[in-house]
Amino acid sequence: MKKLIYHLLLIPLIIISCQNDEGGPEFPTEEKEIILSTESINMVNSDNQFGIEFFKEIIASEPDINLMISPLSLSQALLMTYNGADGDTKSAFEETLFLNSLTTEEINQAQKDLVEALLEVDPGITISIANSIWCREGLSVKPEFINVNQNYYDAEVREELFDQNTVNLINSWVNDKTNGKIDDIIDSIDPLTVMFLINAVYFKGNWKFEFSEENTVDSDFYLSNGNTIEVPFMNQEVTANLMYHDVFQMLELPYGRGNYRMLILLPVDGKSIQDMIEELDFENYDEWLLNLQEGNVEVSIPKFKFKYEKTINDLLKSMGLSVAFDPNNADFSNISEALELYINRVKHKTFVEVNEKGTEAAAVTSVDIYTNSADPTYHKFIANKPFLFVIREKYTNSILFMGKVEDPSKE
Repeated sequence: MKKLIYHLLLIPLIIISCQNDEGGPEFPTEEKEIILSTESINMVNSDNQFGIEFFKEIIASEPDINLMISPLSLSQALLMTYNGADGDTKSAFEETLFLNSLTTEEINQAQKDLVEALLEVDPGITISIANSIWCREGLSVKPEFINVNQNYYDAEVREELFDQNTVNLINSWVNDKTNGKIDDIIDSIDPLTVMFLINAVYFKGNWKFEFSEENTVDSDFYLSNGNTIEVPFMNQEVTANLMYHDVFQMLELPYGRGNYRMLILLPVDGKSIQDMIEELDFENYDEWLLNLQEGNVEVSIPKFKFKYEKTINDLLKSMGLSVAFDPNNADFSNISEALELYINRVKHKTFVEVNEKGTEAAAVTSVDIYTNSADPTYHKFIANKPFLFVIREKYTNSILFMGKVEDPSKE
């Protein structure tokens, strides 16, 4: 029997950007506490633990370039796929994503509650999350699989011919939901492709305390290889949270009303990105956040903008998901019992730009599934060498992005 190709394309995309509110409505300036259920807290912990471990794996595989991942994007895509898995394949997802303490129902409800909290926390920031399922006409899929995506991920369901017009419709949907930052995700549809699942998240905000463009000046940035380049640095004096460690110093800069924040982890003299990575794990990360203390800071950070993409099959296999890629052993019978399905490819693409107004970022994750039968003190924080950054929501502690800047001049 001719082999069928069954594509599940799940594409969480996250955009973060500045917002010019001159002349606009007044928005709250104080943070809003978010109260999560125990299950949602456990879900955030699972997402963050997976995201940190994946971030370490990706940095080890790409030691000398700018890169960024979105733990939120990755977890949303993989959890949607997880809802179609069963048996050992489902167990592998639970181990890889650190989900063992939660039932499937708790996982989906916790994700739904978390997304609702992220959407509602700051009226001064535009954030939307959209999901869609695109099915080839005549395809029979288990109703339970469709229902879980509609009920917990608010997915639109579309049945199309899967011709060139469908390609245009899908790319138009992606372009619309990401405000033009991601203009296409597929070039064509294989004749044997039967489904796409797409998730898009859009976030638009600005620094709580914007940098003045007048204070941006060119200065030296010291690369890992010992060379020096000159790039534009943004500068301001601000009251912000800081944490000092033997290996690095960490600065936290808020967006909007203060719930969404960027962390910048800068190695101290004599230390490197790799030294920081050796210290980075889920437990240490949480402890570092608890040790942040407010102080007056002279901040100097480079403007940067870059894109990154990588097929991440091998990284996910190394983290315990090998069975999902195995044509002979993968079990996605909760999608369809008529087809023997397995993951063929997982691809992650990101974009980030940081400037005086704020931050703009996008992330795309695609999963293709085939079948084969104290008193403020004064500080300086000058990020003039490679550093890490994290974008998170304060009260949920949900990590949206984690990145590394090796050379801010390279796109």
